[in-house]
Amino acid sequence: MLSAYLGKFFDKIEDFFSLSADDLFKVYYNEGLDFIASGKYNSAITSLKSANKLKPKRANVHYQLGVAYFHNAMFEEAFRSLNKALSLDPNNYSAHHYLGKIFEKEESYEKAMEAYNAAIKIAPDAEIYYRISLIQDKNGAHEAAITSLTEAIKLDPQVSKYYYRLGLVYDSNNQHDKAVEVFKKAVEYEESE
Repeated sequence: MLSAYLGKFFDKIEDFFSLSADDLFKVYYNEGLDFIASGKYNSAITSLKSANKLKPKRANVHYQLGVAYFHNAMFEEAFRSLNKALSLDPNNYSAHHYLGKIFEKEESYEKAMEAYNAAIKIAPDAEIYYRISLIQDKNGAHEAAITSLTEAIKLDPQVSKYYYRLGLVYDSNNQHDKAVEVFKKAVEYEESE
């Protein structure tokens, strides 16, 4: 019985080694994506590096490597991978988004805003407007933060944290009636989430 299992195992190994470079790339790349989805970032990095060796000009591989590095708190490596992805595909909205997150973590808010604004030019996104509003509010640009949060709510009106943040900004601007109104909506949407 053991020899039957060993035979199947060796058949699989032989199949693996007979894969074309394209097929092997797909195996490594998809494995990397699966590892990212399950939070196994070290394994994702290993798989994606293998995919990258086979096809180094694939922007999506560099982007996914950047994501894995980011979630592994390897920000320098994430920065390099995301910039490489953008050099190959300047319209990679998600790479701009992750660069913004890196800059935000490093408290380089001006650079974070540049990255987020580049992403928004490609594809307006509620979460990025929310991130922008946090930076604007932190810098005392409360009216701009209100505008950004209003855009976030227009794009995704059922996310309670957008209303909570808007309520906080209104409250800090002494617009208490508006704050109360928005907080009520936040509670309403939070109950449905």
